[in-house]
Amino acid sequence: MSEIKFRKSDKKMTTFEVMKQTFTFVSVICIFDFMFYMMYLQEGTIASLIPMIVCGLPLSLILLILLIQSMKHFLGFGHMVITSDNEMVLRTPSSGREKTSRFSSLSKMITNPMAKMMMREADKDGDGQISFDEYIDMAFDDLSINEKPWEWDFKMAYERISKQFDLPSGNLPISFEDFSIYTDSEDRTNFDEIDIDNDGFITKEQLIDYLWEQGKSEFTELRIEFDKYDVDGNGYLSLEELSTLISSGHHENWAEEKTNNWWSNDEN
Repeated sequence: MSEIKFRKSDKKMTTFEVMKQTFTFVSVICIFDFMFYMMYLQEGTIASLIPMIVCGLPLSLILLILLIQSMKHFLGFGHMVITSDNEMVLRTPSSGREKTSRFSSLSKMITNPMAKMMMREADKDGDGQISFDEYIDMAFDDLSINEKPWEWDFKMAYERISKQFDLPSGNLPISFEDFSIYTDSEDRTNFDEIDIDNDGFITKEQLIDYLWEQGKSEFTELRIEFDKYDVDGNGYLSLEELSTLISSGHHENWAEEKTNNWWSNDEN
């Protein structure tokens, strides 16, 4: 059997954990299905049949899919994991690999007009292609400077982060316990990387640098995505390259993803 593909953030589930979670989901779904069925039996009307069709059947399909995935886990054809989004997912040897869709022609008919529309909106200089700066503007056109850490200088980063996290004045040493409170994480890995002299403390400026780099992560991810679809490597996305990016699905919900980040809390 081929090697199962995992993401770095995946938490592998034990057989007991899979059995426990599956039993919980099955129990909940069965209870709802039973309620819809009993409602239909008691009333016996077409109106009472609607909830069973609209809600009961989808729940039954979800139950069937869950049982199939669980069986694949138990039989060794895959492995259940908890993702970084706290979702229960089955990883298989084909996980993470792009699949050629039999509807690729239909997909192009849909994505090409979308790509043309996005090209018109993003191509500010009218050269028929999108530069990385135009790509960034398209992704974050509704953000203020306060919500763009990659455009800050150190002075602005120092002021914004100190205010946001209510950091103490001066440059007093920060312990791991303080670091855990500021970052909401008890993982020592990042702290130890910052603590280069291994004395158990970091400076305020080191903490700000760390949080600032986190704020730049969205910019870095878009740079990687842009370079991936810039197939000819000329520093621009053509209409065809933009269409490919759209059809991949990696571009969606840029604006919505910012709401959970500390730097997107624009108070000014």
